Amino acid sequence: MDRLLGRIRKVVSYFHRSTTAAHVLKTKQEMLKLPTHKLIHDVPTRWNSTYDMLECYLEQQAAIYSALTDKTLKKNVKDIITLSDDDVRVAEEVLQVLKPLKTVTSLLSTETSPSVSMILPLKTRILQSMAPNLLPWIRGSSPCLHMDPALRQRTYSDLTTEIVSSLGTEDCDEGQAAEPTGANLDTSPPQKKSAIAELFGETFSSKDMDSKTPADIIKEEVASYLAASGITVDGDPLTWWKSNECKYPHIAKMARCYLAVPGSSVPSERVFSTAGDIVTAKRSTLSPDNVDILVFLKKNLKL
Repeated sequence: MDRLLGRIRKVVSYFHRSTTAAHVLKTKQEMLKLPTHKLIHDVPTRWNSTYDMLECYLEQQAAIYSALTDKTLKKNVKDIITLSDDDVRVAEEVLQVLKPLKTVTSLLSTETSPSVSMILPLKTRILQSMAPNLLPWIRGSSPCLHMDPALRQRTYSDLTTEIVSSLGTEDCDEGQAAEPTGANLDTSPPQKKSAIAELFGETFSSKDMDSKTPADIIKEEVASYLAASGITVDGDPLTWWKSNECKYPHIAKMARCYLAVPGSSVPSERVFSTAGDIVTAKRSTLSPDNVDILVFLKKNLKL
């Protein structure tokens, strides 16, 4: 792989360095009806950039070979070796191995959808697709459904317990916050009952509703949520919760809490990269508050 990648990097560097070579390559791409993509040079610390370099090279290999053998460039490419048939075969096999990992990386690195909820399903999908043929040494971790029925039931039981617990804390906090003081006692007169309340208030009382404990209400809500139909694979959970938070108010609070957790450190690293672009040698005296504001505006500009 080192030898193969070294050859590809040398070819890519040549076309990046020479404007004449880049022009000839573009001409050959148009002649061969290939996409006029620029060749990608990988970054040693980012394996997915190596994947992109390999994929782009294989896509453009006909145009690359044609350009390197063109009389305009032929005398300047004596040190450049094109890939052999074996090299091409190895590169294609490597792409096949890395493609699921590349897709998973892209999904977990997104900032526009909940990524933490995808970790277990994606891990299972990798094991299912790669373990049988490509990674036999991990057969000990045989792939299974990312959440079996027992684990699923325990998860929802824990969710119910957590909601009930948080509800108790909120009630306590609200009780403390709502303690009347001499300065803010409500002295307004009692609200007058409507005519229908006067007639049927005793007949249709809310006694049955009042008899339910918070735990019973939440269990019913969770049961209703479990019985609801799921969204499509490419559906947006955030959009679904925005439309259904009134139907499942207690679970929606948990969704807001947990779905905000990123599945990887990529989003936070992007913020640091943005800050590095803002605070430069020529702008080194920016105040911390202004840096915060500029980073916020940059990250939310599309919104």
